[in-house]
Amino acid sequence: MSQDIEKSPLEKWIDAQKDNPDFAVALKKLVSYACAEWFRHENAIPVAPEEALSRVVACDLPDFPLGKWLDSPARFAPEIAEFCEKTKVLPLPDTLKGNFPTVLDLRGVKCPNNAARSRLVMSGLPEGASLDIYLDEGSPIENVPGALVADGHIVKKRQKKEGFWVISVVKRPVRV
Repeated sequence: MSQDIEKSPLEKWIDAQKDNPDFAVALKKLVSYACAEWFRHENAIPVAPEEALSRVVACDLPDFPLGKWLDSPARFAPEIAEFCEKTKVLPLPDTLKGNFPTVLDLRGVKCPNNAARSRLVMSGLPEGASLDIYLDEGSPIENVPGALVADGHIVKKRQKKEGFWVISVVKRPVRV
């Protein structure tokens, strides 16, 4: 029996696309639509793919570390495919049923992945919403606030805690 017969449609798609130069972008888009469908299935209300992905990454679900997977999407393609399949049947975790998370803990996430994750989460936040981001000393506190300001967000406060930093960021208004 051929192994292709045993593969899911997503696994076949991944095999066919893995050498595509836009593969990482396609995987991110795939995950965002799977997250949106997960919310829609559970809540029967639509959530934009960007917001759904942002919420799942911000909640940092132990079984589905999307932030880590999206740091190197091609490397984690099998896990991403499995996640996308599971969102069709798994109930939405309670942590995703409430309001948008107010904290994004990026301690231990290396540059430039911490800037990429903070940008991803900020992109899905509602306009004017605030997010506290926890960052390590050194490059993270030096680079992440600048990346967010470059995107038009407002860094309202930087506060040194014991061993890490907290920055409070407000989502930029959408320009039309």
